[in-house]
Amino acid sequence: MLLYAHHYDVVILWNKISLLTCKKSKTRRQKYRKLRRTDLSIIHSKMQQNRTLLRHTRTTLKNASSEILDYQKKMTQLMQDGPLPKDDEAPHEELTTAAKKSEESITAAKKSEESTTAAKKSEEPRGEVAIASDSGNDLREASESMVGKVERIPLMVNNIDLERIFTDYRDQCEDIFDLCHSDIMDMRPTSRFTNEISEESWSEFVLSTYPEHNLPKDWESFIQEFFKPKVSLEEWISDWRELHNQKINGNKIHKDLADAIYHILAPYIEAFEAPYNILKSGDLRENQYNAQFVSPILKNTLKAICNIDWRILEVPVKSSKDRRNANINPIIDTVLEAKCADGLARLWLSREEVFLYEQTGPPNFDDMTQLYIHDYKLIRTMRDVLNQRIILHLKDGIYDHKNLASFSAFGHRTEVSLFWLTIHQKSYCLREYGTFKIPTAWQDFPVFSEAIISCLKFFSFMRENIEVKRSYVEQKQKLLTKRRVHTIKQNQSTPDRPKKQKKSK
Repeated sequence: MLLYAHHYDVVILWNKISLLTCKKSKTRRQKYRKLRRTDLSIIHSKMQQNRTLLRHTRTTLKNASSEILDYQKKMTQLMQDGPLPKDDEAPHEELTTAAKKSEESITAAKKSEESTTAAKKSEEPRGEVAIASDSGNDLREASESMVGKVERIPLMVNNIDLERIFTDYRDQCEDIFDLCHSDIMDMRPTSRFTNEISEESWSEFVLSTYPEHNLPKDWESFIQEFFKPKVSLEEWISDWRELHNQKINGNKIHKDLADAIYHILAPYIEAFEAPYNILKSGDLRENQYNAQFVSPILKNTLKAICNIDWRILEVPVKSSKDRRNANINPIIDTVLEAKCADGLARLWLSREEVFLYEQTGPPNFDDMTQLYIHDYKLIRTMRDVLNQRIILHLKDGIYDHKNLASFSAFGHRTEVSLFWLTIHQKSYCLREYGTFKIPTAWQDFPVFSEAIISCLKFFSFMRENIEVKRSYVEQKQKLLTKRRVHTIKQNQSTPDRPKKQKKSK
């Protein structure tokens, strides 16, 4: 009995100890939860304070930035139209002694400014305009993506300054993905900027700046004759096989032209001889469409005009890699932002990139969002290529590069457009050369006439632009141009993409 009684006492004692331990553990958990709630509330309040402070900071910076931009616009306008006024409202500068002494003369000049502005503009030579706009006081009007302090021609049509209209349009445009914020004046027919210009002025500008071509006349007449409609695919194949024996005005066709037409038609004839038409099947992917059908047109017409290195299918664009991009870590940019093009042409010796090609998708591609994304990417890459061309010329000691351009082709479904980009005093200017169609059936072969002639003329214009007659350059001139390379301003970075939203559980 004593043993059982002792065992019973031990069990009761053990139960009491366990109960006390559970109560202590529960008390600790409750204290920990209270402390955690307190810490979370403190952290949350601090985060709210930080957000409020950040919001106020952004608002203050935005207001200050707008005031500075307004002041810069005012100063630039006054610099172009006449002498500078008294600088009372400058955010970062104070009046100098010389400015104070000349206050009276400046005030008198301001009174007569309105009456003499028109006369000054009409009498002002182009050279002086270029020097004024390329000076160190360009401020906001000289865009951050412009290259160097070089002589550039103004964009004038019917005594209308297109770049001034462009500047006003850019300041009012709220779309961050509009090309105007990349300092590119889009003069294509479908551009929103062309709505700011009268149709007569736009037509005059297009006709007066449309490039000339250096193409043999017999080439154009032969192409038109060869691609006249035929009654069957077999007739097309027969003429295609006898292509190298064809004659122009009694003379044998030029080998380069015959080779170009022959290699362009080859993949189409192979496709149309198949049991079903792959161009209309709906299962054709972008890379195959590019390599098999679009690239042969560009490659062979380009080869017929000039000897140049042509690459396709996601080719890295070195000009975009080398650009001095603002506020971007170059290592991260190299790893994550591989700038590539669907087609790229560059010179053999200097490796200078001159022509780009971008394809949105196969013939049945109808995603309008991707269409605008590819277009935006292509035009900005054209700007990088043009900048790099200018830098390479400066490194070689060549001053005269105001007529340099970059060239491209943009394919969407069965249509390909040809563009070229030039640089001017305050902006780049994008223009469209023309468009051509891709045939999707053998009955559409006559459209090759327009496609081949357009490409040959466009590439003959490009050849004149990329052929540089290099001669001996004085070493002192090279020193001056090297200095200009290091004064080149940074390109603007691409607008930030919105961060992906995490799915709530």
